[in-house]
Amino acid sequence: MSRELAVFRTKAIGGPRLLYALQKSLGLASVSTIMRHHRIPKLIPSIGTPNKKEITSNIRSFFTPEIKPLPSFPNCSQLPGNVMMFDGVSLNPFLRYCAQRNAILGLCREHSKRVNTKVESLESLEIVRKALAETDKKSETRVCYGSDATVVAIAPYANEKHYTAVPIVASPTDKSESGLAFAEWLEIVLEAWRTDPNGEAMYGPIWSIESDGDGVFRLAKFTICMVQEVDRNSPLGRILEGCLGINRYTSKHGVIPGSDLKHVAKREFY
Repeated sequence: MSRELAVFRTKAIGGPRLLYALQKSLGLASVSTIMRHHRIPKLIPSIGTPNKKEITSNIRSFFTPEIKPLPSFPNCSQLPGNVMMFDGVSLNPFLRYCAQRNAILGLCREHSKRVNTKVESLESLEIVRKALAETDKKSETRVCYGSDATVVAIAPYANEKHYTAVPIVASPTDKSESGLAFAEWLEIVLEAWRTDPNGEAMYGPIWSIESDGDGVFRLAKFTICMVQEVDRNSPLGRILEGCLGINRYTSKHGVIPGSDLKHVAKREFY
């Protein structure tokens, strides 16, 4: 499987010409050969604000036993939890065409709803071009490229063999989104994982959501995870009762907020 992964990494980094040269020099398998023998999952990026259909499609694409082996803990009565993490990655500011949905990709989710992202005619494309060229930032018809992509990924707490985080959302943004708006669609991601048969039922619940110290991310986490207090009479509540100063609030489904340890260490020691 590592050889097949190397082929796709080569194509992603260097493009089809580099892949072709390495196939001839190193005897690597072609992409078409690999596609015939292996199921390669594809992440569907969001056209606008992420919706449940897109999220569910990505969960079912990546979280299947053929792609992501099921957790195996024979001595446990329930599946261990996962962490849902999110961060921003830089994007090249240009548009792409999604043949699967006949739609334009690359517009920021904050403003993409102002135009028709379906490729229906040259006239509809011209409207998008003019909206991108609009210089008045207060214009109600103006749209812009996504400068970053917000990526949401799921990773297990206890599975050492298959520890890699798996993305289920990639959504372009111009960074103008508020923390409350971000929290709204993040709740949809949590619901999709909780209710989809390929999510929590097969791979365990979400125990925490984590990010770096970005202000929008931080507000979204605490908006979601400061809803209800752990019952003081529950087994966990009785333990936490004696821990002075500890946060006892969670989301309505028991999810807690967390921080990326790397960023915490950076802030504390550097």
